[in-house]
Amino acid sequence: MTRHLLRISIMMLLPFFMGTIYGGALSAEPLPGGSLDPTTIPKFVTPLVIPPVMKSNGNNESGKNSYDIAVRQFRQHILPGGLWNRINGRNDAFPPTKVWGYGPAIDPKPDVAPSPASQFNYPAYTVETTSGIPVNVRWINDLVNKDGEFLPHFLPVDQTVHWANPKQKCDTGMMGTDCEGTSQRPYKGPVPIVVHVHGAHVDPHSDGYPEAWWLPAATNIPATYATEGSLFDDANGQPRGRNSGYADYFYRNDQPATTLWYHDHTLGMTRLNVYAGPAGYWLIRGGVNGDSFVDDGTTATENDGILPGPAPVSGDTLLELNAPGLIPGTTDKRSGIREIPILIQDRSFNDDGSLFYPKSRAFFEGVRRDQLRIPLAPYSDVLPIWNPEAFFNTIVVNGTTWPFLNVEPDRYRLRLLNGCNSRFLNLSLIAYDGAGNVLGEIPFYQIGAEEGFLQQVVEIKTGFATLLSGNGTKPASDADRTPAAHQQQALLMGLAERADVIMDFTALPAGTARVRMLNTASDEPFGGFPVVPSDPGTTGQVMEFVLVSDTPAGNNSTPSENLVLPAADPLGPATAVRGVSLNERESLTVCVLADAVSGAYLIPIKKVDCAIVPPAGTIAVHFAPAEAQLGMVDLTGPTPLNYPLDWGDTHSPNFPLVFNLQNGGTPTVYLTENPQIVGGIAPIEEWQIFNFTEDAHPIHLHMVRFQVVGRQAMDGGPSIVGNAPQPTESGYKDTVITYPGEITTVRARFDLPGLYVWHCHILEHEDNEMMRPYIVTEEP
Repeated sequence: MTRHLLRISIMMLLPFFMGTIYGGALSAEPLPGGSLDPTTIPKFVTPLVIPPVMKSNGNNESGKNSYDIAVRQFRQHILPGGLWNRINGRNDAFPPTKVWGYGPAIDPKPDVAPSPASQFNYPAYTVETTSGIPVNVRWINDLVNKDGEFLPHFLPVDQTVHWANPKQKCDTGMMGTDCEGTSQRPYKGPVPIVVHVHGAHVDPHSDGYPEAWWLPAATNIPATYATEGSLFDDANGQPRGRNSGYADYFYRNDQPATTLWYHDHTLGMTRLNVYAGPAGYWLIRGGVNGDSFVDDGTTATENDGILPGPAPVSGDTLLELNAPGLIPGTTDKRSGIREIPILIQDRSFNDDGSLFYPKSRAFFEGVRRDQLRIPLAPYSDVLPIWNPEAFFNTIVVNGTTWPFLNVEPDRYRLRLLNGCNSRFLNLSLIAYDGAGNVLGEIPFYQIGAEEGFLQQVVEIKTGFATLLSGNGTKPASDADRTPAAHQQQALLMGLAERADVIMDFTALPAGTARVRMLNTASDEPFGGFPVVPSDPGTTGQVMEFVLVSDTPAGNNSTPSENLVLPAADPLGPATAVRGVSLNERESLTVCVLADAVSGAYLIPIKKVDCAIVPPAGTIAVHFAPAEAQLGMVDLTGPTPLNYPLDWGDTHSPNFPLVFNLQNGGTPTVYLTENPQIVGGIAPIEEWQIFNFTEDAHPIHLHMVRFQVVGRQAMDGGPSIVGNAPQPTESGYKDTVITYPGEITTVRARFDLPGLYVWHCHILEHEDNEMMRPYIVTEEP
């Protein structure tokens, strides 16, 4: 959503004062928002937190693959200060931040996280699993205070969006959940949650369907509130209305080794619940295409199947992995770790340490609230609180701002995840000497994506993406490298995409003292390169690696140029092709005046008659965007015909389908996508995703892993990134970047019957209609 990019860009460059634009000038009056100036936060002084492994329910065969995981509210030192002063010897005084996080239900809530006395943390500890061994999780909504009363959301919940709505007051006048509400005020009731393991091959009762949410088992929930969503279900068939505060989920875990993650997925609230903290890694190891492969006899070394390791294992403590010198006698396991999950997010803060999230649509428009003078929902179709995108001014990695990691001259495996709400990332690695002089860029070696290994290792530097053959050779200079789709492109990551990479600190430029991970994607919606890079002083910095030794550690991992990856076999040919679409909708009820040349709204922004004869130099336009949408594209005619659709639309081309819940319910859902298993044979479908918007969108399909088949412009010309899949898309994925004005084609096998969703993973988009259901049915 590209409206007012100039205003958004300026807001990011001046994140504290965020002045309003008047005829191209900046107002000295600050906008309401995050009061903590990110330039006052010291960088690279807080050590990177290596997440330990979450403990299971026991050590026997059933217990070690069973978890009781709760979400709770606590405070955590995200900003420098507190616990970090004891480690780095500084005297930073930034206060802790209120967050939510997952942890073992048996553990106490920490006084302040990270805490050796509790595994509750933001981000959550890692769930380690083995391919082929099922896992059971009881997910518990424990957002209650010490007296058992519910805790309200500490971020602004828009009740007029299509959301969970436990109050059951719909704008249609009917009573029910999962609908648009009627109040412009932020919701202050008990918080619904539902957990989605992103990328899991999972049955529908355990997928975390957005309308399958539940409230905490609090003592003071009003009698008129629904305690579960309209499609609540779980693996045990728990009925609605029990107010148990939990759901039992079963995970097949029958997919190859890969990097998944788990996060909240509540209807109309995902952007807020995830921003509050609940997210963590879910790793699958082993299996047919696992990460313990061995020499195949064809490459230059005898150990071409050894990846950098070890990773943290169950039983490694927080102190052992992160602060072994804090308490005498603590075993130092940190210095030996060579595999680390890296969750990258953007956040903004207030002076008291609290998280900032915008409370008004005025934030996106770059104006004060009193300058947005248009009717808002429920009196129009423009929502009062929801923002089309939200970009924040501080980078947080594994729960701390701009951390550092001490490294040795060795190879490290990083499992990177873009966990931002709206921000694309474009990552690169720059080497510096001890005086801060730039020595050059070093490459990432990408070995995997969301659903397992790539076909070949890809060496990635800014402007280059070079496939390595595994025979011991690698590019000697840029002349030997393969150009990327654009000279600005480095390691590009859309929202929710993962990149399994190797960083090689054995081959650094002479004199290297540190390596910084930089982000050169934009501080505004991404539509493809070229872009104006992120603010180099804040959001353009990610983290720092500090070389603490000149002596190689002797790790036995295989050089990237020698790796032959155990990628999974490709799918067969498609048995069906369907068209789907990405759309934006402008307001149907509100028009405003805009500058006839720039298109910028006149300030104050006021509603006008859409048929008005505008003053000279202005035009009357529909206020936009009002929402993001998906849709169906009819491919049967000579020209594809697009039908933009909302989540709950029931008109044609939607059709009703009855399906079975585990709890015995037989609800009806209206949809347009219905893959069919016939005679036990799962269909392989190609989805042609038509992007009719001006932005790139990361599209995620639940339950399946897919292959990227290719891209092309809608007018038949080439894609801006080339028609073939990108080198980093040669493996299986679950999220794909779809570029504006293009058709992106993916191929997937739909082999589990039931109700699922597909959606954009820009969280602000999926929370306002850019999500649709699909049902896989099974016929004899």
